[in-house]
Amino acid sequence: MSKHVSKRLHTVFLVLGITLIVSPLQAESATAFGKMGPYQVAMSEVSDQGILLVPSAKDADGNNRRKQWPGIVFCHGLCGSAKMYSKSLERLCSWGFVIIANQEQEDCGVVNLRRPMQSLNAVHKFQYCVNSSVMAANIEKNLHYLASRGDVNPDKLALVGHSMGGGVSIDVATSINEQQPGYVKAVVGIAPWNGAQPTPSSVVKKLSVPLLIFCSKADKICPCSGRATAVDIAVDSSPFPRLAGRFEGRGMAYLFGSGADPYWHGGSEAIYKNARSATLVEVLKTNHFAIAGTDGKQMEHLAYQMASVQGFGVNLEKKPYHWVPTLEYSVAFLYEKLEINPKEGKSVMSKIDSDNRIAHVFSK
Repeated sequence: MSKHVSKRLHTVFLVLGITLIVSPLQAESATAFGKMGPYQVAMSEVSDQGILLVPSAKDADGNNRRKQWPGIVFCHGLCGSAKMYSKSLERLCSWGFVIIANQEQEDCGVVNLRRPMQSLNAVHKFQYCVNSSVMAANIEKNLHYLASRGDVNPDKLALVGHSMGGGVSIDVATSINEQQPGYVKAVVGIAPWNGAQPTPSSVVKKLSVPLLIFCSKADKICPCSGRATAVDIAVDSSPFPRLAGRFEGRGMAYLFGSGADPYWHGGSEAIYKNARSATLVEVLKTNHFAIAGTDGKQMEHLAYQMASVQGFGVNLEKKPYHWVPTLEYSVAFLYEKLEINPKEGKSVMSKIDSDNRIAHVFSK
């Protein structure tokens, strides 16, 4: 749906060359959830599970005032370590969620499209990391771990994932809820990769719980729709353009599996189109990594890694992102759908269509 008059006026100001100054503090406080929450966060590592974040709500005597919290399994993107998302995870946890973030499938080796000959030995690592079945098994393991914890409410479990993790989260929620209806109560896909197997857009019609999707048309890796151009950029800048060109034509399927294509089967828009109950949020001007961050700063390290180590071309690497809206609306969505504070969650979500950081919002 189109934005309101305020959005058009904002565009007019930019066309006229008038600089609109918004401080980072103002931008982060755009909604009630646009900042750190009320709870302190304790972070640790759990063997065979991943990074664990637990909120603390202790009274003056040091006693925990809350016995159980809703639980989130966070699923990282391809070649991205869970620690690279630590600021985002802390933000989510501080609003009252126990979070487990798996640390498997993080090392993709050096598969650099600009240096194809040196990358041949690392292909097997990459193919292991891109294996959706392995990630799905890890997500299910994390879910069962959360459900078994005494400080987690097993009736309030959600999946939040970025990129490959976003796509596989949709697959897992669909399959596990078919076996155990209502096990997962909500899913958030941040720039979800519609190249996971099975293709999320092909199974999402069976997903019976609410789904929130974030995407950006400025994303070169998993755009809302259209061609992913990160590989094109890498090929164009390769010192061996002919060899790299062959990879572009054949290597997609070799690395990502049969049926892989640069359009990712329609991308996030195809997932939304086929979903039963979903909201699709098109975020303005964020790249594939910044969209999963708080202000974009930490996630740019992951963008640099993908560009320098894997050779994927990314955009807007130096942009100071003060306006990333993803996490605050994720919290609002989960507050509503997990019935943590439905009134407050709905109140924040009602503002999303008039948010100047967002291009379009579609909901059904």
